[in-house]
Amino acid sequence: MAIKHQVAPSKEQDKFKEGLLKTTEGHYVKIGNYGKMIDSCWEKFSPASKQDKLDEGLIKVENLEEYIPIDKIGEIENNDCFVATAVYGNRNAPQVETLREFRNNVLMQNTAGRAFVDFYYSGAGKRTAEFIREYLPSTIPAIRKGLDALVERYSAQKK
Repeated sequence: MAIKHQVAPSKEQDKFKEGLLKTTEGHYVKIGNYGKMIDSCWEKFSPASKQDKLDEGLIKVENLEEYIPIDKIGEIENNDCFVATAVYGNRNAPQVETLREFRNNVLMQNTAGRAFVDFYYSGAGKRTAEFIREYLPSTIPAIRKGLDALVERYSAQKK
């Protein structure tokens, strides 16, 4: 799922204070936009503002409130929800966060859902979001209505 990167060793990490992790390719990614599979569930890293042990070589996992040694992270995955971000206008909108939870807790738990997520993150999701923003902005209210229904139904089931 998602855009994947290998994390560089902790001794090469030089932009923690800016909330960035260095990859083995030499690029930097925002800590809070990434996570990894842990015990068959995708877990998000806590945002940079909540990372309190990076200087010790540890990265905090948001939902688990645990730490992983940076040298043992290996592959990380991007947390972007392209279409939802295009529709709600902010990657941190509460609805986008709920849709990420839905992806992780529902879609990623079965074969068909994982296949859809793999297809989405193979580039289809990003291209669709760009197409909507550029050529079909008038459809955003209708798409939002559909996503709002999904968010409401999923949120109700969690209670």
